[in-house]
Amino acid sequence: MQDQELKYNQPEPHSKICTNCKGNGYIKIDTIHGKDQIKQCWVCDSRGELKKYVQADVDKFIYDFYFRGV
Repeated sequence: MQDQELKYNQPEPHSKICTNCKGNGYIKIDTIHGKDQIKQCWVCDSRGELKKYVQADVDKFIYDFYFRGV
């Protein structure tokens, strides 16, 4: 029996620029402590981009990994 290397195509995340901080990772907001306080973006966790996986790619990866043994 030949020794076959298992190869899985892991799903790649699709990224887009965060609309809250516009890719900067920080935003200026007005607080009770003063105007234009610089805060870390809470939408993207100060990374500047949002990453999402396509559900079909994730489902195919799970199916290949558990059921096909590709």
